[in-house]
Amino acid sequence: MRDDLLEQFIVEARELVLQATDDLLALEYDQSAGARLDSAFRAVHTLKGSVGLFDFAPMGIALHAAEDLLGALKAGRAVVGDAVIDALLECLGQTERWVEAIEQTGHLPPDAARIGHRLARAQQSHPEPADTGIHRALPLSEAPWAQDLLASAGSAVGFDAGGAPLVAIRYLPNRDCFFTGDDPMALLRKVPDLLAMRISGRDPWPPASELDPYACNLRIEALSGAALEEVRTAFRFVPDQVSLQEISRPHGASALEDNSVGHASAASRAGASRTMRIDAARVDQMADLLGEMVIAKNALAQLAARASAGIDQNELAEGLQASHAAIHRLVAEMHKAVTDIRMLPLRDTFRRFPRAVRDIAGQAGKTIAFSMEGEHIEADKSIVEGLFEPLLHVIRNAIAHGAEPESDRVAVGKPAQANVSLRARRDGDQIVVEVTDDGCGIDPAKIRRMAVDRGLVPQDSFDRMTDAEALDLIFAPGFSTASEVTDLSGRGVGMDAVRNAVEAFGGRVSVQSVQGRGTTVRLSAPLAVVMSQVMTVRVGRELYGIPIDGVVETVLVPARHILPVGGGEAFVLRDRTVPLLRLADLLNTHGAVTGSGVKVVVVPVRGDLVGLAVDGFAERMDVLMRPLTGILAGLPGVMGTTVRGDGRVLMILDVPELVG
Repeated sequence: MRDDLLEQFIVEARELVLQATDDLLALEYDQSAGARLDSAFRAVHTLKGSVGLFDFAPMGIALHAAEDLLGALKAGRAVVGDAVIDALLECLGQTERWVEAIEQTGHLPPDAARIGHRLARAQQSHPEPADTGIHRALPLSEAPWAQDLLASAGSAVGFDAGGAPLVAIRYLPNRDCFFTGDDPMALLRKVPDLLAMRISGRDPWPPASELDPYACNLRIEALSGAALEEVRTAFRFVPDQVSLQEISRPHGASALEDNSVGHASAASRAGASRTMRIDAARVDQMADLLGEMVIAKNALAQLAARASAGIDQNELAEGLQASHAAIHRLVAEMHKAVTDIRMLPLRDTFRRFPRAVRDIAGQAGKTIAFSMEGEHIEADKSIVEGLFEPLLHVIRNAIAHGAEPESDRVAVGKPAQANVSLRARRDGDQIVVEVTDDGCGIDPAKIRRMAVDRGLVPQDSFDRMTDAEALDLIFAPGFSTASEVTDLSGRGVGMDAVRNAVEAFGGRVSVQSVQGRGTTVRLSAPLAVVMSQVMTVRVGRELYGIPIDGVVETVLVPARHILPVGGGEAFVLRDRTVPLLRLADLLNTHGAVTGSGVKVVVVPVRGDLVGLAVDGFAERMDVLMRPLTGILAGLPGVMGTTVRGDGRVLMILDVPELVG
């Protein structure tokens, strides 16, 4: 049960860190956004409470300090500034890394205690007094609920004109407070010098048969003879749920200080690498499909029994066709149901970038206006999670290489602040994500010179290379335009890593740039990768699979139309010369002897068409592809395997890698 609790903690911790980070970044741009401050406080408070269930004391120490700092901001004892936001974001960033470590090992790293205390000290050093102004003394009549409470309990508490002020308390616990670790009555017991209390229902009580015992429906009103700050300390974990009003006694008048604030917003949905939340309706749909599959299985078993008893062959054939049609429909529907379950919005990946942009821009000494669109677009879980690293690298390049220094931008008539945008959209069964900057753009001539100097292309190709071909060279391994190594660039790990990461889940990367106006890097990937359709081809005695979305067409090319070109072969397809490669040669196996015609699969590779000569075409198949593991992991030219109907293994080829 503890393992299940830990898994739930990991999922919720990521959600809460993201929520608090979103709120703090929004608060940095709009310091009057009180609701964002409330939300950040509640997220950190809930996370700190969850940490208390486990032996993660260093994390609890750091988050406790963050909670105190946020509480000081809410109470006006500290002011929002860059240093405060930096300290809080550093704590959240470390918390995120700790959660990753917990997921991998089940415990915090050895240096967690040292880091936790350092983070706590850093946050404790930041609160600065804020100018809270002078509160106008208000008559008690302007606080009717406090007046009513005082009238009902005034004689009991000995209210008189010469005594010390009283603090009137109105506490409205959140309806889900029991699930977030808050105990309203335990909090009240911590209120010093509690003099009177009244408990009522916030809303009319429903009939007993409709009562939800897990929903809090309390309105708690109380009077305390302690100082306002002492009472506020008792409620410091729930300041968004309590109003404190100080009532001064001279001449029956009172000064009123209302510290009520809005309720915190709930955290949104985020998937973890091993855990994801699923809509109950989608689970119900799969359960219904499973029931239908059981029926289809029973029907097939009955048909098999009748076949053993010797039924008519025509009747058997009709029964088999009907059974196959039913199973085919159910498999298609199950495929869609599984695909739907695995679909996640890009929101949770996108939400990690504003903070990253802030950090990267700070390192680069640049001011960046960052915007996002399309966070609601859904894609397969593996795609959503796999996009983060390549997108982070592209965004880092947009800031480090694309965005010019402010002085350079102003000199050419641009706004001082550079713009970087992250946009996502659907394009058929593909998801397209673009990172665009309005920076200096990429100089194709500079790329050509650097590529020749570094031996990436021969000198004789320099003049014949188009601008588009030159731009594509930024994806060459080890290529970098950085002149020196920094924290952001120049390490030789460049856009080739982006292309490899995206192509690993069946995606593609391209770049467009205009000098002086900016650059757009476009990543496209399939929406779903659970099941795919492949075309099987024969090479010698073996069958291989090629993803159908990577096949342009199949053609039969007469042998006399295949011409030698340099050290290879080519043929003409609708006035276009297409290089021809023998799949048997690429696989280092034996193929059949070429007859009067060559069967060719035309595929796109790096923006060009390539023909693959095969010995024959076979059927199309819907397959559940499995990645290679063990000693076969990383085998070049093979993206995965599946099992054929006869029980043999079918290797599915990665054609671009095989050709490249």
